[in-house]
Amino acid sequence: MIKGAIFDLDGTLFDSMFIWDTIGEIYLRSIGYEPKENLNETIRTMSLYNAACYCKSEYGVTLSVNEIMYAVNRMVEKYYINEVRLKPGVYDFVKHLHNIGVKMCIATATDKYLVEAALERCGINECFSEIFTCTSVGHSKDEPDIYREALKHLGTTKEDTLVFEDAIYAIRTAKKDGFRVVAIYDKSEENQAEVKTLCNFYITDYLDMQGFWKFVAPMKTALSIAGSDCSGGAGIQADTKTMTMNGVYAMSAITALTAQNTTGVFAISESTPEFLKEQIDAVFQDISPDAVKIGMVSSSELISVIAERLKFYKAKNIVVDPVMVATSGSELMKTDAVQTLIEKLLPIATLATPNIPEAEVLSGKKIQSKEDMLNIAKEIGDKYGCAVLLKGGHSINDANDLLYSDGCFKWFDGKRINNPNTHGTGCTLSSAIASNLAKGYSLDESIRNAKDYISGALSAMLDLGKGSGPMMHNFLLQSK
Repeated sequence: MIKGAIFDLDGTLFDSMFIWDTIGEIYLRSIGYEPKENLNETIRTMSLYNAACYCKSEYGVTLSVNEIMYAVNRMVEKYYINEVRLKPGVYDFVKHLHNIGVKMCIATATDKYLVEAALERCGINECFSEIFTCTSVGHSKDEPDIYREALKHLGTTKEDTLVFEDAIYAIRTAKKDGFRVVAIYDKSEENQAEVKTLCNFYITDYLDMQGFWKFVAPMKTALSIAGSDCSGGAGIQADTKTMTMNGVYAMSAITALTAQNTTGVFAISESTPEFLKEQIDAVFQDISPDAVKIGMVSSSELISVIAERLKFYKAKNIVVDPVMVATSGSELMKTDAVQTLIEKLLPIATLATPNIPEAEVLSGKKIQSKEDMLNIAKEIGDKYGCAVLLKGGHSINDANDLLYSDGCFKWFDGKRINNPNTHGTGCTLSSAIASNLAKGYSLDESIRNAKDYISGALSAMLDLGKGSGPMMHNFLLQSK
């Protein structure tokens, strides 16, 4: 959900661009000067002050800049105060954003008092907390200053703020500065092909937006292929909680039902390969996931099905958590399944996230030092063609994880949190990484975001169960 919105005025909220497309010609003719053919195109990106300066230097107008600005403002004042109309659907749209708590302000080349008059007459002035003008910030929209000032005022970030614009030059500026842009169709802008290419979202008509979801980025999705933990701390249950709290829509394909709690795993009932295939097909054929996390898969047959279906659907952002032993110590993977995982899943993975014991199984070598971690991570990554996040939380170091990707190493430092309740930490970390990959973050950023999330979940110090208990996946909602 977005938290902030920065709106242009003319051509975006108001159907008023024609007045600005002709005001230069109208004004010059009113004082006896014949405008040049390209006048409108020349001054359309200028602030009123700069346009007045241009008229003096280019046409030799003898009036002062302030006199020119005053005269032009009087010409458009009547129109803004008495006539300008909102584009169809704008009123309901802006009111909806206001009602759900989105912070909004205006960023425009039009003088503030004209904007205030128009907004008040149209009944939406209370929706906007501030009006920024090119004159007040000292630059036209060829520079990003107006958007930066607006963002600072809103107190939001570029990631959760949308800029609404209709003009190509303004869209170029906002995009270049890292803003997400909603382009609003206006007939005065001729470069619609480029507009569509540059913007994040394109709206032809506010009336087409049916609901809130149609103008924000589509919800990113992630699929967890893993076993069920009836106690809720690990497996599918931990994955769906984690994915939801990391801002993506969570789906699942269950590889096995387990009877387990914080003290151990008491029974496992596997899905059949045929039924697992049906689950994966049902997901991909309707809501294709932006990322896939693979957790507990106990048999070779199930692993083969997963690998075949993911290759068939050309799945992306595949994170493999090679779950072999539960936190309680119970074995979760058959011996023959390990080789199938190595041969079929790792080669299609974006990232594998083994802990120290799992990496020892995958490599057949003991890991007793940071140097061993470096060697084994490289060996696994080079051999199977995937990035490897070797988790160091098993007495090698203070929860420092090692990423090996594209021939390079990177350590992700993490302070060990004195919490004995770590049930589901591996599931949670890999699901959080997959969620962030789904949202478009780089691998490095996804890992850092995921580690920050799991640190928060552990730091909440949830204490449930008689054994190694679960984390508080919804720690961010504690104060709600």
